[in-house]
Amino acid sequence: MIWALVADHAGDNAQVLALAEELGLPFELKKVRYTWLKRLPGNNRRVSLISLDRASRMQLIPPWPDLLIMVGPRAQPIGRYVKRASGGRTRLVLIGKPRAPAGAFDLIFDTRQYLLPDAPNVRLLPLVMSQYRAPLEPTAEECAWLEALPRPHLLLMIGGPIRYWSVSPRDVAVAVTRLLDRSGQLGGSLIVVGSPRTPPRVLASVKSSLTGAGNARLVEGMPRFQVLVEDADELFPSGDSVSMISESVIAGKPVGIVPVHETLWGRIVLGPERRMLRNPFRDLRRFWTYLQNEGLAGTIDKPVAGKLINPVVGAAEQVRRLLDYIV
Repeated sequence: MIWALVADHAGDNAQVLALAEELGLPFELKKVRYTWLKRLPGNNRRVSLISLDRASRMQLIPPWPDLLIMVGPRAQPIGRYVKRASGGRTRLVLIGKPRAPAGAFDLIFDTRQYLLPDAPNVRLLPLVMSQYRAPLEPTAEECAWLEALPRPHLLLMIGGPIRYWSVSPRDVAVAVTRLLDRSGQLGGSLIVVGSPRTPPRVLASVKSSLTGAGNARLVEGMPRFQVLVEDADELFPSGDSVSMISESVIAGKPVGIVPVHETLWGRIVLGPERRMLRNPFRDLRRFWTYLQNEGLAGTIDKPVAGKLINPVVGAAEQVRRLLDYIV
């Protein structure tokens, strides 16, 4: 029996589902909701269901699973509670940095944005695991929308502010201007798409920057995101989104990471680049630097196409070995 624990973060949920689906085994989805108690100091290190609402707690009852897949700090107290309640029989697979000692989990997967403990059960992945496998079939309306724009298609994907990093209207306007120049030189088109995290003022900046540009479009509802990725000739994800960057690299097309900047608090906490290899916080610069050093991604002006199999394939194989051990 396998449980896949998900909550309200779409990017996190996608990683859990990608791994669960890649196993090729039946699994039960456990969607939970957190209350304000998730903000209690030290909550991420507890072994407790205290941060869940009543309906969520009622889902987490015996028979306990053989394997539980979870992601992020808030899920860790939940997984550890299930393991303890099962008498230690449940195996825990964590996606993300452990907030408890690494030995509290059976397998840990994460990327280089974090400094991970040096432990035999920790697996460092080059990219975030992707849920997508077979290409999506575009609708007739999506095909007509895309075919109206000359190639090559340059796709700018905008995320949103996250801890320590800002996605500002100014940064996005600069990226749009540079990509309009690039698409004009190539005789192609620029397509811009936001995400649920993109602030309205950033999208307003995009609209303003695209005013008067003939072969440029801001996506509003359609085509679907994955159709856009599969159609694009060059991909430009904003640097705040590890998921979008990973999807772009896995697509095997030229990728240029769009710069984002630290907030004031980010500059204080993370410090200069020379400290990024040793500071204990989530530092996206480690991830960007790795991809660019490995030839898996480039810049707006020099996008790079790398070749890398979806890391979920290797991760699932290691989980299968863990399941074989249980049997």
